[in-house]
Amino acid sequence: MKKGIVFIALALLILACGPGGDNDTERVVRVKIQTIEPSTISSEVYANTRLEGAQEALIFASIPGTVQEVLVTEGDEIEAGARLVRMDTDQQVNAGTTAALASVSAARANAENARANYSRMQSLYEAGALSEQELDGIGVALEAAEAQLNQAYAGYTQARSTRDNAWIVAPFSGKVGRVWARAGNMSGSSPLVSISGNTGVVAKILLPESDIFSLETGQAAYVTVPAMNHQSIPGIVTAVAPTVDPVSGQVSAEVRFDDTENLLRPGLSGRVSIITESISDAIVLPVSVLRRTRNGYQVAVVINGKADLRDVETGLISRGDIQITSGIQVGEQIIILGQNSVVQDGAVEVIN
Repeated sequence: MKKGIVFIALALLILACGPGGDNDTERVVRVKIQTIEPSTISSEVYANTRLEGAQEALIFASIPGTVQEVLVTEGDEIEAGARLVRMDTDQQVNAGTTAALASVSAARANAENARANYSRMQSLYEAGALSEQELDGIGVALEAAEAQLNQAYAGYTQARSTRDNAWIVAPFSGKVGRVWARAGNMSGSSPLVSISGNTGVVAKILLPESDIFSLETGQAAYVTVPAMNHQSIPGIVTAVAPTVDPVSGQVSAEVRFDDTENLLRPGLSGRVSIITESISDAIVLPVSVLRRTRNGYQVAVVINGKADLRDVETGLISRGDIQITSGIQVGEQIIILGQNSVVQDGAVEVIN
């Protein structure tokens, strides 16, 4: 009985391993491939920002007074020297002008007397009736009187300029931003008008201290603005702080965007990217293509319908791509889908 059972078991085993069993059929893995071509990869650093005008100014009233008239509205294009606001100077300024004029009159009379006195004393000196030391003392008095007159003239000029400067004018050409001035309001510590120049916009950003040695002026950059459907505008790094800020622990930098199409606006928020390093003619693959091993990374190459697993060395990583520095060459076919299912020298079927 036991011999019969053993015989049946052996027969089943032979049938399972005989012709037509699964082990005789080689496993074929369906994969997608990509032919390697030289490409460019860049290392970038990022920072969020709010754009500012490269030339911006908040216009304040130089003297206390009442706003009489506002001559601009938000968005107006203006030239340098254009009148923005008309002010009404107060009585204190007018009184100061009157006092300065009186000082000029008094100083002028004093200087004229000093000149006349010096002329008389010089005649006495020439006649021998006055010593040289006495004449020098009178000359010093004359110089002091003339200096006082010049000072009085300067004070009067300033006072008159203040009184007559009722017009608030634009310091440079550009576009009016905000207008806070309202007719009838008193000028105080708040600005009257803000102006942005026509010389582009800048981004003042803060970056981690680990980026301080990779940043330098002249590096290419760009800003991506959500309000502009994530459009990117190119720029250039114009300034980099040489030290780390002790308060924030970050490195400050400035990027300028010469927006020739006038698309950017001061106040827009965006994300600034600075290209710190760029390598051309490089082998670049998606990071997802790599196979992780104990010693590093592998990629799967297709050769004559077989998979060849290659150990590779990597370089820059940027935006989901990675530079391959050794292990594969331009023109080879890399498996980009199904690479984790293949084995060394395993059969593959390439699909579109």
